[in-house]
Order: sequence, then C-alpha cells, then structure tokens
Amino acid sequence: MAGRILPYFVIQSKEKLTDRGSLAFVDEFMTGLGFTEQLTQVFPSPGSGKGIKTTDFIRTLIYHFADGGRHLEEIAGIKTDEGFRSLIKMKHMPGSDAVGDWLRRLGKHNGTRYVQRMNDTLVRRYASVSERKEWVLDVDSTIIESNKGDATYSYNETQGYHPMLGWLSDGKDEPICSYVKFRQGEASAQVDILEAIQHTQTLLPEGKGIKYFRSDSAAYQAKIIDDCNDNNIYYTITADKDVSVMSAIMDISSKSWQPLHDRLDGFKTGREVSETIHTMNDSNHSFRLVVIRELTDKPDLFGPYHYYGVITNIPLEGPGFKTSEEVIWHHNGRGNCERYIEDTKYGLTLRYVPCGQMEANAMYYTIGILTFNLLKLMQMMVLPRSWLKRTVLSLRRKLFRFVAKVTYSGRQLFLQINKTTEEIRQLIRVREKIWSLSLLVTQ
Repeated sequence: MAGRILPYFVIQSKEKLTDRGSLAFVDEFMTGLGFTEQLTQVFPSPGSGKGIKTTDFIRTLIYHFADGGRHLEEIAGIKTDEGFRSLIKMKHMPGSDAVGDWLRRLGKHNGTRYVQRMNDTLVRRYASVSERKEWVLDVDSTIIESNKGDATYSYNETQGYHPMLGWLSDGKDEPICSYVKFRQGEASAQVDILEAIQHTQTLLPEGKGIKYFRSDSAAYQAKIIDDCNDNNIYYTITADKDVSVMSAIMDISSKSWQPLHDRLDGFKTGREVSETIHTMNDSNHSFRLVVIRELTDKPDLFGPYHYYGVITNIPLEGPGFKTSEEVIWHHNGRGNCERYIEDTKYGLTLRYVPCGQMEANAMYYTIGILTFNLLKLMQMMVLPRSWLKRTVLSLRRKLFRFVAKVTYSGRQLFLQINKTTEEIRQLIRVREKIWSLSLLVTQ
C-alpha cells in the first residue's frame, strides 16, 4: 500500500484562491460602462433599507450565467469564493433561495420590462460603437424544455417554453440579441415576429438600419412582407408550400431550371434552381419566388421532385441585386441564427429554467440574454480584436475561468496569475480600456 501513495500531504490553505481569475473584469466593465449605475435608476429599490439591492441580485445572476451555472444552487460556489468576492467588493451577495424569491417577486410585477429596458440600452450602445451601418436581422424561436409548474406543450409536443429572439449581426458573426420575448410553450411561432422587426428598428441610431431580414416560414405573412417593403428592408423568407405557391411552382418553365452550385467550392449540388413572380392575397406587394427542386425517391402528386421555396424582394437586377443562387446562399446564412441560440443555451446554460412560474422564468431567461449582450459588447469594446468572434463558452474557458491567488500587500490588492508575460500584458490592456470607459462616463 505504501508504494502506491505519492509523497505529498493534503492540508488546508488560508490563502484566497479563486478559479474565477478574471470574471471580475465583467463587473469592472459594467461599472466602466455606467451599466451598474443605470440599473439603480431603472429598477425599483428594495422595500426595506436593509434589503439586498436589486443591482446585487442582477450582478449575482450575471456572474452565475458567465460562470456557466446550470442551477441556482450553484450561486453558493460564487458566494463562498472569498478571492473573487474580495475583487468585486460585494458585501451582501444573495444566496440561491434569495435569488429565487427575488425572481418570483419581480416576475409577478412584470419585472421583465425593466430588464428589457436595460437590454435595449446595451443594443443601442452596441450599434453605436460598431462601424457597421447595415445590419442583418434574423428572427427565430426556440424551445426550452421544462416540466416545471405552468410550462405548456409546444408545437412539437415538447413541454416547456417558447421564447422568440431577434438577432442583429453582419449575417454571420458578431451577433447581439435585439429582441427577446419569453413565452409559453404553446405560443405560435408566427406571433411576435413583426414586433421583433419593428422594435429592433427603434434601437438603431440615425444613419444605421436593417438591410436584410431573414426568417423561416413562420414569417410568411402579408403584414411582414408589407412592413419590410415600406421600410426598405430586403427580406428572404421560407415560403409556405400552400396551394397557391405550389401552383406557381408548377407553372415554372422546364427550360428555366439551372444547376445550383455550392457557395464555397462551386461544385454542382445535384439540385436545380429557378424562380417566378408571386404575390399573397392580403399583400400590397409582389415578390420573387426562388425555388429549389431535388429529385426524390418517392414521387407525389407534384411529380418526382421535392420543392423548397424562398420569397424575396431583393432585386434581380440593378443596385443590390442577387441572382437566384445568391438569394439561396444568402437565405441559408440564417442557419447562423441557430449558432447564436446555441451559444446562449450552452455558453450560458439557458436551456434550463429554475422556477415553476412563467413570470419568474421570464425574468431569469431575459437576464441571461442581458448577460449575453453584455459579454458581446465587452468583446467589441475592450477585449482583443482576435477575440471578437469567440463564443461565450470560449470566453469562459480562456478568460473568466483560470486559477489565481488574491493577496494584499501594502494595503494594495493583487491578483496573482500564472500566465505568460504577454498574456499578463493583454489582461492589463483590457483593464486599461475599461478604465478609459469609466473616465468617459464620469465626465
């Protein structure tokens, strides 16, 4: 037995060690941005002077999400991390029970409206500091599975909730969530899409706007088509294969079908593309109906092909034109929206909700999206340019979660990190940028 024991001893250390080495940077960024101060202005104060501040509840949840916490009980790990607590200087960090009670209490009083206001503030700041003038808006819903409390069944017979999300981006990277609405599982996928477009438009500064809107067939609605046309937004929307659409497809000339090529390597995909002009009965505008067809092993009433259609108001010629192939390539880019949603679900563990009440879970989920946007703004404003496209999961692994020692010397607090000299310099530069932000806020 003695030959198997390695020659070291396990003893208790009184040193303040933390494995959240630079999670405190998030807290500094919130302060430098003026975000913490805005929280105190937007949210109602606690009823008692001895109560925990609303800002401390939200800060705690932001740490919880950025730390990758799945259950509220994991807040205890942050609360007992003396090294981390000494860095952020939070005297009264709430425990998991207190956070749960707070979510339920504010949820009953429509507390999500306050979170929404803070989220809008972050999106406006993101759009104003970005050099981008033309944005792509992808709108999609997602399912959060839950068998708790009042969760209802969705269209795919999954019990849970059905949030609607709007994402501003360059069409591929640098996303920020411009619209979030937490809904019951039974909510229709078609509802709230127009609201997402219109709300996002109000957040963009003068001289910047939505150039492209993309969605699945849930947005195949006359009011959305008309709104996009009236506001000079180019849309691509998956077409419903209703009787009218299928009739238009069957009328396409057999000679007009052309091979559809892969966007990246130019190879033929084995599918064909063509288009026609179509309109909806309730719409004031006609549109291009771009169609892909592919041979199927099981012919049906429409013949040996399977059809997939996309409607668009992008011109076929002139400024901003796209060919049939380019419309399909552009529309397929909406698959990046699923990456953004996955980043919230797995980077911030927003595939779980903790409470049995819809309103409390709405608070929790919306603060999670607020955290996502805060981190994306942090990437844009203070982190190295090479980190701009990293996911939240990557940020946590590479930045927030490393072991460090917190020490005092000469009344000065030190964060001792076992990193290379260049990595230390990089972290110092991040803090210097945050400090510059705080100077702008106080001026």
